[in-house]
Amino acid sequence: MFECKLICTDIDGTLLDPNHQISARTREAIRHARRRGIIVALVSGRIAGSLTLIQQELGITGPLGCFNGSLVLDEEGKELEAHPISKEQCTNILSYLAQTELEYFVFTNESWYMNEKNAWYDVEVTASHTQGRIATLNSLCDSLSEGERPFKVLAMHNDSQYMREQEKQLQKRIGSSLNIFSSSPRYIEILARGVDKGHAVRSLCEFYGVNPGSVMAVGDYYNDIGMFRAVGYAVAMGNAPQAVQAHAHACTASNSEDGLALAIEAVL
Repeated sequence: MFECKLICTDIDGTLLDPNHQISARTREAIRHARRRGIIVALVSGRIAGSLTLIQQELGITGPLGCFNGSLVLDEEGKELEAHPISKEQCTNILSYLAQTELEYFVFTNESWYMNEKNAWYDVEVTASHTQGRIATLNSLCDSLSEGERPFKVLAMHNDSQYMREQEKQLQKRIGSSLNIFSSSPRYIEILARGVDKGHAVRSLCEFYGVNPGSVMAVGDYYNDIGMFRAVGYAVAMGNAPQAVQAHAHACTASNSEDGLALAIEAVL
């Protein structure tokens, strides 16, 4: 029988419902898991500040897997693992993106940046509940504070076909040195090469002394597959694409039907 010691959950499309809210049932399931001594880690593409706000809403503490596993923090905010993008790589990415129709952000361990405020800025503020900083991105890496490092570039466009074409172009140009993937039909994420959410799982298992076979991971999109491969029990949301569900041990209901809560309740 599966004995759960650590739960790693995605945020968007998993913990949050379609209205970007946490249901009462999901909140209580997570709190119940914590009362049972199970570690609950939020593992997402988001910045640490956004994930900390979600922890506060849940009423829990715990470790964080930020930027799809590129930055892993313990419950006190100490770095357990960090895989930033080099400043040279970041500058090259931004030089290419400036020639496209894509909008884009740069995320560091301290903040996120955009060239100017627009509708995409508002979307990010609404989703993350964190304010970004306006900066000239083509010279951003020269102006970062000491200790501040770029971890992720996020490119956006409302045309999913254009996004697929741009993802192919990015893979062709820089895919050999960076990790490029779609985290939704409207978003392309660019991270350090070879890093995924599985890195966060393995880092947390080592730090907390948990066997990977005692870890449950729950997610809904392609960027969760690395996390699924690293755990003993992977659960795909009902709203996940079939190709993602195929990598899971089980499927739960959708994020509009308390799927995460149902998955947690089943292992308590």
